[in-house]
Amino acid sequence: MQFISIDEARLRQGLRLVLVRGTPSPWGQAAKAMMEYKGLEFALAGQIPGGANEELVAWAGINSAPVVAWNDEPPLNQWADILFLLERLAPQRPLLPEDIVDRVQVLGFAHAICGELGLGWNRRLSLFQPAFQSGQPPEPVQQMARKYRYNEADAAMAVQRQVATLDLLAAQLKAQRARASEWFVGRTVSALDFYWAAFCNLFDILPQAQCPIAEGFRPMFEYIEPAVKAALDPLLVAHRDRLMGSLLKLPMEI
Repeated sequence: MQFISIDEARLRQGLRLVLVRGTPSPWGQAAKAMMEYKGLEFALAGQIPGGANEELVAWAGINSAPVVAWNDEPPLNQWADILFLLERLAPQRPLLPEDIVDRVQVLGFAHAICGELGLGWNRRLSLFQPAFQSGQPPEPVQQMARKYRYNEADAAMAVQRQVATLDLLAAQLKAQRARASEWFVGRTVSALDFYWAAFCNLFDILPQAQCPIAEGFRPMFEYIEPAVKAALDPLLVAHRDRLMGSLLKLPMEI
C-alpha cells in the first residue's frame, strides 16, 4: 500500500490512517488490520519517530501515531476511540461482542494491553530504561520518554506489570481452549485478538522478511527481560502466529 504525505491525508475525505514508519507500532498495526478485516478503504500516511512531524501536529495536535480521521470529523489517536469509529463505519463485521459480559471482557483486556500503564506502555518503559540507566540517554530517547512521562517509579514496576498481564492473557486463552474456543473471548474473533497479534511483536518480534523494521531498531525489540520472556506462554505466541497472514497481512507494511 502506498504511503501519502500528511498534507495529502489531511485534505482527503473518507478514512485516513497515520502509522509510525520504520517500527511495528502495535497500536497502529492493530488499527490497520481491523480496517482491512472490515473491508474499509483508507489512505495511509506516515509519522517519523523522533521527527518534528509538523504537518501532523498542525492537523491532529499531536506528534504521535496512530492517527485516524474520518471525513471532516476531528482526528482520533486513542485506541478505544479508533475502535468505536471502525465499529460505527462497518457494523456488519463487528469486533465488539453484542453480549454485555463478553463486551466488557474484550474492552477490559484491550485496555490492559493498549491503555496507559498497560502491556504496551510498560514494554515501552522497559525499552527506555537501559538508556537512562547508562546516564547518557540519546536526545531522541529523551524526547520520547518525556512524551510518555517516563519516570523511575513506573519503570521499576514495568517488568512486574508486564509479567502480570501476560499471565492474565495466557490464563484467559487457556480457559477459552477448555471451552473449545480458539478466540480470546466468546466464539468468534474480536478486537482483542487483533490487539494481541499486533502487540505480541513487542515480545517476540517476527523475522525481518515478515516485519521489515528500519535498520538499527531491531536490536531494541529483540532484547527482553528474562522474567518477561519466561512469562510469554507458547500458547500466546501460537495464537499470534495463527492470526498473522490470515487476519493480519504479511509482510507488515511499516
